[in-house]
Amino acid sequence: MQARIRVFEALLEQAGLRFRRSCTKRTQAEQNALWTRGREPLAIVNAAYAAVGMAPITEAENRRPVTWTTISIHCNEECEAVDYYQEVEGRASYDLKVDADFDKIPDWNEFGTIARGCGLEWGGDWKKKDYPHVQWKDT
Repeated sequence: MQARIRVFEALLEQAGLRFRRSCTKRTQAEQNALWTRGREPLAIVNAAYAAVGMAPITEAENRRPVTWTTISIHCNEECEAVDYYQEVEGRASYDLKVDADFDKIPDWNEFGTIARGCGLEWGGDWKKKDYPHVQWKDT
């Protein structure tokens, strides 16, 4: 997995795409805290985040879930998943329409194409989309 991720990230850079890792391995407690986001009141979410050393979030950030499961591949021993964000003007962006390299193809679509080419499974191909997520593809 590490070798594929290194190749994947090098290809993103070669394509002029500024994607950065946001998460690799998580504890089950961190996964559970993330699961509360968008499902529980802000005070409960921030208490869960604080309990695992995560920074508090705002009410606006608590409007949408960031994970769809409490059982995540991020928590397994081998940690076969990585999440990303796009860096746009020095800030994290998850805007699916951004075309920062001006090639008339949304950058997240290019991200997925490159991930597939590296033998990774892209969350953007799933029924419940998870565009920032790539994982080891069992073949």
